[in-house]
Amino acid sequence: MRPVSLRRRPPRDPRARLAGLMLLPRTIDKARGLMRGGDPGEYIISPGISAWLLAECGFSEAEFIELVRRALDEAEIAAAVAARVPSERRDALNAVIKSLRVADLPHEHRERFARLHGAQDDELVVDVLVADDRCALRSTG
Repeated sequence: MRPVSLRRRPPRDPRARLAGLMLLPRTIDKARGLMRGGDPGEYIISPGISAWLLAECGFSEAEFIELVRRALDEAEIAAAVAARVPSERRDALNAVIKSLRVADLPHEHRERFARLHGAQDDELVVDVLVADDRCALRSTG
């Protein structure tokens, strides 16, 4: 796949799914931003929820970026993830993602996340990311 600039537009909504897995399209966008020729802007994989997702799927950040770089399309990435993560496990990961609150993040990540996003402990992480992306989109548009 080709690199992208995440300065022009944020990565996809964290609720978007590929291979039935939330956050996967967003993480692909971040990987494309981190590829040579791309521009991640303010977005990172590690540390963060994307790094957690990749670890749960059995990928290192470097391995996933290479998978994205070599893939012709997202169907290849979906197949690679589906081969490693059974459907029931993807459903369980989605349940965690949907219900994850800022207070649930590990302490070292929670402080950074709250500071970067102005988030409160009782907010859902997904909602904070969506709101933050909307602000980023307004400032680049």
